Amino acid sequence: MNHLRKIKSALISVYHKDNLEPIVKKLEELGVTLYSTGGTQSFIEELNVPVTAVEDLTTYPSILGGRVKTLHPKVFGGILSRRENEGDVAQVIEYGIPDIDLVIVDLYPFEETVASGASEADIIEKIDIGGISLIRAAAKNYKDVVIVSSREQYTDLFNMLEEKGGSELSDRKAFAAKAFAVSSHYDSAIFSYFNQEEMPLERISLNDGQVLRYGENPHQSARFYRFNNTKNEETLAGAQVLQGKALSYNNLLDADAAWKSASDAFHSVTHLDSKVAVSVIKHLNPCGLAVGNDIMSTLELAWAGDPISAFGSIICFTSTVTAEVAEWFAKKFVEIIIAPEFTPEALEVFGKKKNLRLLVANVKAETTGEKLYRSINGGILVQDEDEGLETEFKNVTKVQFDENKVNLAKFGITACKHLKSNAIAVVTENSDGAFWLTGAGMGQPNRLDSLRQLTMPRFDMKEGIKIEYSVLISDAFFPFRDSIEAANEYGVKYIVEPGGSIRDEEVIEACDEFGIAMVFTGVRHFKH
Repeated sequence: MNHLRKIKSALISVYHKDNLEPIVKKLEELGVTLYSTGGTQSFIEELNVPVTAVEDLTTYPSILGGRVKTLHPKVFGGILSRRENEGDVAQVIEYGIPDIDLVIVDLYPFEETVASGASEADIIEKIDIGGISLIRAAAKNYKDVVIVSSREQYTDLFNMLEEKGGSELSDRKAFAAKAFAVSSHYDSAIFSYFNQEEMPLERISLNDGQVLRYGENPHQSARFYRFNNTKNEETLAGAQVLQGKALSYNNLLDADAAWKSASDAFHSVTHLDSKVAVSVIKHLNPCGLAVGNDIMSTLELAWAGDPISAFGSIICFTSTVTAEVAEWFAKKFVEIIIAPEFTPEALEVFGKKKNLRLLVANVKAETTGEKLYRSINGGILVQDEDEGLETEFKNVTKVQFDENKVNLAKFGITACKHLKSNAIAVVTENSDGAFWLTGAGMGQPNRLDSLRQLTMPRFDMKEGIKIEYSVLISDAFFPFRDSIEAANEYGVKYIVEPGGSIRDEEVIEACDEFGIAMVFTGVRHFKH
């Protein structure tokens, strides 16, 4: 029955006191008896509102440095007693336990403490025991008790008290549902902190989903959730959106691919004293990727990798975007531009394109080490991020791989691992020492078709590019010599692949026949 129930007593024990004052005064106005302890009790007393110390109720002091305050039958009995159960009623009368009709809790900030880099001792002390117990007890007894489990719910409580002066069953049940969401998320965060032994267990808790424009297609709905419910500026998820229309599911996937490929490319190049990386992403694939000495020339190289596919792409920079860069995009259409910073002059220029999204994120940040999740029918797959860069380059052909090409090859491996399998990348070094992706083949059911459909031959890119000085990368081994024959038709002289095929010798013989130098890395980089 959904009749209105007055609140006669309330227990308040919160970490954050922000916006608590109006609630305390409203409860006083309604004649509610207040119980509290510690800092919350002091806060209420400073408001000149009568409050009874929990210690006076239990006749026990706060002990063990504050670890035990509310854990007592006179507290939990008052919360868990069923008002219509004769046995419960008799017992609370027998033991002098007052009913508690409202519990307001705001837990210790465990996640924030972990994120701050605090010591283990400080982190452990931020594992809330009394608060989480109060939440679960009050939520379990929602038929009789209102539970407010987070400061985010203070406004909802105040509005309910202002409008009704009490609560209905539907209100209490709604607050209980939120309470169990808070407690389960809190426990998941603690488990994640302790799960250092890589147990075969996963606990994923996601709060406050952001509604996106749509999913992969306009008829699909979609939401975006941040891990740990935090805005970490070192990740794409913590990016600040400066302008533009709302983001869609595809936009965020492409933005993530742009962020990761630009960051990886930046860290893969070590020979430049001053460097900037630029990625151009279309449908999760880099159609352009370059690392150079200055932002303008590097942008032009990245765009030249595939200027047709660059239409409607996502661009990511590892350096500050200036007005000169912004003017360069004046007659070009792109969906999103990501950078660690935009100058005021650049923002003024971009402001003319109202739909263009600008995202600020620390693109130079190292990869996050987060797990990768993908759903399948009836389950979920979990794997590690494909991180790191192999250091072994084993010469397997008669012609030795030029040592001066190793750095270029590492950049090429980075570019190739961000292409959808089967992936082939051709990378080139220009006269200024910049590295860029000059050809890409991806997403084909066989490796030969990826090689035959390299983007490079579609354009007149011969000027300044000598394919015999470029390096061709394959994300996995060549199963047959036909791919080597196709590479030879392009004039390729340097190949990098992981090796591992039962026909490796056949492939090596083909390279020797055509005078191609090839190295094995021993590491595959499939991307499905």
